[in-house]
Amino acid sequence: MKNTDQLHIIFQKYLNQSCSPDEMTQLLDYFAMSESDEDTLGQLVEEVLNRQETSAVDVETGQRLKICLENIMENRVMPSKRKVWLKPIYVKWTVAATLFMAACTIFYFTQIFKPNTVGHNAVTQASLKPGTDKAQLTLADGSVIDLEQAANGKLENKEGIAVTKTADGKLVYDTQQEVPVGGEVTYNTVVTPRGGQYKIILSDGSSIWLNAASSLRFPTSFVGAERRVELSGEGYFEIKKNARQPFVVASGEQEVTVLGTHFNINAYNDNNLIKTTLLEGAVKISKGKQSYVLAPGQQASLDNSHNVISIANNVDIDAVVAWKHGRFSFDETNIKDVMQQVTRWYDVDVLYKGDFSNVELTGNISRGEDAEQVLKLLKGTKQIDFIINGRTITVIPYK
Repeated sequence: MKNTDQLHIIFQKYLNQSCSPDEMTQLLDYFAMSESDEDTLGQLVEEVLNRQETSAVDVETGQRLKICLENIMENRVMPSKRKVWLKPIYVKWTVAATLFMAACTIFYFTQIFKPNTVGHNAVTQASLKPGTDKAQLTLADGSVIDLEQAANGKLENKEGIAVTKTADGKLVYDTQQEVPVGGEVTYNTVVTPRGGQYKIILSDGSSIWLNAASSLRFPTSFVGAERRVELSGEGYFEIKKNARQPFVVASGEQEVTVLGTHFNINAYNDNNLIKTTLLEGAVKISKGKQSYVLAPGQQASLDNSHNVISIANNVDIDAVVAWKHGRFSFDETNIKDVMQQVTRWYDVDVLYKGDFSNVELTGNISRGEDAEQVLKLLKGTKQIDFIINGRTITVIPYK
């Protein structure tokens, strides 16, 4: 919508509650995806400020609308070639701007945007919900506990080891008495499905967050010269320091050895790369005769296809651990890597019709959004589109 007069006309129709669905679509597209039109929006809402009924918006409503606007701006996704920084919105028209943007968003997503209906198995918007805290715990005797369904409290209390599920979605191991040297070591395994995540506090006090479609095998109590666990998928680790008993994470043929530090490992089986990113402290990455010591801000990538470890400096730590904080974060990320994250978090399958090798995206989206909302934001880059059929998403070229 390049014609300013047309924009003013449609905006006035919005104020009079006489916008058609097509006109409301134009307004949302113009402001939600625009890169440099804050001044235009400012001029429009100045008109709103002159209207007594809008200026008298109550504080509670104004705050609620302000949060809505912040979410819209935070969730904007842009093609990587058009990366921009958002300009601040002037305080004098914040309430009016939030009123406009919130109303557009509510109207658009409740009245205009409906899921693509392909075949008879098309789903409604509410069907593709985001992941939750869920996992399965396999005990040493082979019995399996569904952590999503299990009641809070003690799950097991054997041989001095208490296993507790907390109300806030954590699995806590507590060593109530020391396991004697040479005593039998028992192992448990936590597996998160697609659409699941879970936090585990080990018997030494170390904390591990498991991303979707991941697993962690670990001893219920640590004895001997090292603390060793096995990871498949992705995990974020905050390890309690113990210089006499190093902590070792085995992922396939790679081992990460630490004394006490914070780091992230991405080791999904469907990727050729195992990426280990250090947030603080130091870790040693090793495979066979190769070994490297990482400093904070560095990332080691093990290429399993070529048996080579490469080191990257000054990586975007916030983007690496965004999943732990409830966000998707893309920085010139190929669409297939983006959709891998969508597949795991929403428990969907993804197909492709077309060549998307040059499609890269940059942006941040809340992992609390339904999948349809995420796809809508990705589609807004005008590089790709989607067809939803049941729990299958097909990526197609944008038209």
